[in-house]
Amino acid sequence: MGVAELKKAELYYHKSLQENVARIVQRSGVCQIIESEDEPDARLMEAQAQLAVCEGQEAHLRYLFRALGSHYTDPVSSIGRMLGEKPVFSLDELGELAQETDLKELASSVKTTESKLNELRIEISQLKVTAGVLSNIKDFPYPLSVLREGTQTLKGVLGTFSIAQLDVFREDLAAYSDETELFVAPQKTKDKDVWVVLLYVRAREQEILELCAKDGMTFVDLPVHISETAAGEASKISDRLVECEHEESAILQGLARTADEWMPALQGMSDYWRILRDRYHALATSAATGSTVKTCFWVPAEAVPALRKQVEAVGPAVAFIASDPTEEDHPPTLLKNNAFNRPAEVLTNLYSPPVYGQRDPTSSMAPFFFLFFGMCLGDAGYAIVIASVLWMLFRKYRKIPSGTKNFMNLFCAGAAATFLYGLVTGSFFGDFIDSFPFMAFLRPLKDALLLVDPLKDPVTILGIALLLGVVHLMFGLGVAAYDEFRRGNYADAAGGKISWILFVLGLLLVGGGSAGKLPSFLYIIGVVMAAAGTGLIFWYAGRGEKNVFLKVGLGLYALYGSTAYLGDILSYSRLLALGLGSAVIGSVINLLGKMIVGVPFIGWLLAILLILGGHVFSLAINLLGAFVHAMRLQYVEFFSKFYTGDGVNFTPLKFQTQYVEVFDEI
Repeated sequence: MGVAELKKAELYYHKSLQENVARIVQRSGVCQIIESEDEPDARLMEAQAQLAVCEGQEAHLRYLFRALGSHYTDPVSSIGRMLGEKPVFSLDELGELAQETDLKELASSVKTTESKLNELRIEISQLKVTAGVLSNIKDFPYPLSVLREGTQTLKGVLGTFSIAQLDVFREDLAAYSDETELFVAPQKTKDKDVWVVLLYVRAREQEILELCAKDGMTFVDLPVHISETAAGEASKISDRLVECEHEESAILQGLARTADEWMPALQGMSDYWRILRDRYHALATSAATGSTVKTCFWVPAEAVPALRKQVEAVGPAVAFIASDPTEEDHPPTLLKNNAFNRPAEVLTNLYSPPVYGQRDPTSSMAPFFFLFFGMCLGDAGYAIVIASVLWMLFRKYRKIPSGTKNFMNLFCAGAAATFLYGLVTGSFFGDFIDSFPFMAFLRPLKDALLLVDPLKDPVTILGIALLLGVVHLMFGLGVAAYDEFRRGNYADAAGGKISWILFVLGLLLVGGGSAGKLPSFLYIIGVVMAAAGTGLIFWYAGRGEKNVFLKVGLGLYALYGSTAYLGDILSYSRLLALGLGSAVIGSVINLLGKMIVGVPFIGWLLAILLILGGHVFSLAINLLGAFVHAMRLQYVEFFSKFYTGDGVNFTPLKFQTQYVEVFDEI
């Protein structure tokens, strides 16, 4: 258990069989392709051409999803799809659909419609801007053509002034009073600017425009087709806006009909072309000669017999060779654990999978993670809510993918640990049982199971948390020592790992004995262990030095590292802090509910809403905190003692789909 044994497989076959062989390999879902190191021209050029076709089809599909997706209401929710609620198709059915559909033509048709829609929306936007401008000068009595073409002797300009600057402009314009006419639009209460139309004789155009610019006028241009009065043009724009909006609505309805008609098929074809793209990519990375293809891949040892039988059944021109990895190989990592530990594989992969052949930390980590998660969340009521939600999801969705199922099972196990911890600490939605009389029948049961109340006796919980921290850290060092012994590194095991176990545990026994908390014989054992650990630490730190003083100095410096262990142990106090926080927040919510229930007529309703909403919020933030901090204790404190990771996940060639479930019957 832990890291599954892999074999390096070499598959030789005639080019005429490449489609059948690749289909079987992909359908098996247990083969991670090893890319050939041969030059590209020695690979399957036919597969590379097919790969280009797949990528072209996927490009059309990406456009169609972008263009039609917003007009389509998917009957399957994103959560439902994630939990395996997908329509089922055979690969051949999707292949027939893909062959019958011209995606390029469909994309071109949709693109034409989308271009019309964009042009129409630009026109609508421009019409609305123009209508806004005209509404500000609706009382201007002359045709607006005077602002663009003018007459033989007159011309005009449209713009805005700040209210403060308008008076300055009027004073400056007084010098041209016989040659200008100024129209000022009525002001609204909150306006900071005022709209004006200035008519002037053409002979003074340059002087007038310079004056306008000097006094801070913001010039506004009207579209070229505007020529009638402001009221007349506004009426025409209003009519055109109605027409444009009707056209826009018709186009949107057409796109919605197209989306309803095509999106289910496009979803299936998207997964189909993705499957083929993955397949042809595998073939394109295989080595090839004139008539023979060589495909290499990693495969779990237990899957070799069945896979060999399938590929060799294709024909006599197929040879399957499986061998153990060599020292030059770098196999990926496939984790394999029992049902209890399997959900925690998610955490190992989030950190980094082990290098092939290295210890899988999942089984060592899982019990501690679930225990710490339960202590951090620490409420039996919240555990029941989590378990109920997960139970409903498992009942509703019967085809949940294995990765998602493992993640959900991780919270199932965490909820079980939380429930047990909540029982022994008496926390059920905070102090809900003690706060409300209608829950009085549960108080005897709660009190009978209560072992320690975190709110009344936090010191005991802190002691338990720190003790668990010591066990956790020492267990990590023990695992590291065992691994060093297995590799024959006895000095590293004794001096780098066991020495610290003896030293830390010895000091704890000495401290407990000195405080009178432990029997005297444990105090003596502690002294011996601490002394032995100190001696090993000094020896290991200075084992390569001949100078006595340097040996002692290195030993003292190494011993200074004990402060790091002290810090690591103290970090487990977060188990108290988060569990206490969950209990306190729940109790405060209950207290507020009790206070508000006395409000006449609607107090009970407000109390229910407050308690429900408050506990949902508390569950959300405390669930996140429990997950993050329980995970942090594994990654930062535990893994640092024995685990490095740096492996690569096993990613087999398989039917990787997003929208539909695909099966293949050859």
